[in-house]
Amino acid sequence: MKFGLGLLSMQTHPDTKATHRELYAQALELVKLAERSGFHSVWLSEHHFLPDGYCPSTLAAASAMAAVTSTIRVGTAVLLLPLHNPVRVAEDAAVVDNISGGRLDLGVAIGYRKEEFDGFGIPIEQRPSRIEEGIEVLLKSWGEESFTYSGKRYGFSDINVTPKPVQKPVPIYIGAFEAPAIRRAGRLGYPLLIGPGRTMEMVADTIDTYNDAAREAGKNPEGVEHILIRETYVHADPVKAKEDAERYIIGMYRYYFTLGVKIVVRGEQISGVDDPLFEHLPEDRFVIGEPEGCIKELERYRDEMGIKYITCRMYFPQADYRAIADCVGLFGGEVIANIK
Repeated sequence: MKFGLGLLSMQTHPDTKATHRELYAQALELVKLAERSGFHSVWLSEHHFLPDGYCPSTLAAASAMAAVTSTIRVGTAVLLLPLHNPVRVAEDAAVVDNISGGRLDLGVAIGYRKEEFDGFGIPIEQRPSRIEEGIEVLLKSWGEESFTYSGKRYGFSDINVTPKPVQKPVPIYIGAFEAPAIRRAGRLGYPLLIGPGRTMEMVADTIDTYNDAAREAGKNPEGVEHILIRETYVHADPVKAKEDAERYIIGMYRYYFTLGVKIVVRGEQISGVDDPLFEHLPEDRFVIGEPEGCIKELERYRDEMGIKYITCRMYFPQADYRAIADCVGLFGGEVIANIK
């Protein structure tokens, strides 16, 4: 199995008192630790105009992470492609790929916060066409020849984007939550970044929806390596693991609820930040506990669903650097090193 570390967002939080300068410096140390601990990849996340300074520039941060590492892959989970000029994304991604020696993974998604689209002056209803055309432009930009493109949203005439990336092309993943976005990924043939808030049944339904759309588009979904993102917290003391997870993970989901994220627990949609259903959120969703228990849970995804690539979200705004680093080091030393 392969494991990623995420989702690095460099948000401030009253519980930690860390400044953004400190958070970005800590993130670089965390990526180096993840590389030493046996992680295959590290992933960054993007949002805009939030008071906690949630990372707005994933590729800029990725370039710094690439520069201080040598083997770990660096990915975006996700870059909100409809908010960006795709030629500029192609340029920035190519630069990061060259700095890293071919270690960039580009995860993109459609976005969901109207405030972000309003802030950039982009109608939110243009999201589907912007992500599909954006991916087409990325691929043309990374090709060896000049190209002209005329679409509904973008138009470029006889341009040759340089430099070219080391990888031919940079691997693209699509983050998708709702069924139309999942079907779009299947139709286009790119692997999914499957978000962490799904039960195993929901993950299976997501993959089935993807596979159906891929086959309808004439593509073979067999062998596509999707990445499952999972909330993860490991501690030598299972009681402490549960207590910390309540503070770090459930607290984070209450925050995401305020941003407009829909959360369904036991078949019912969460109605407010104090909804008692939050107590049951970890059921069949999160990987929490001592190393041995985490290994058993992770092996379920491989044995029951064939998922062999899991990105563990261990970066929580409420947690200080030491708590996150201890979790990463323990996971590498006791889980990655011992999983069959």
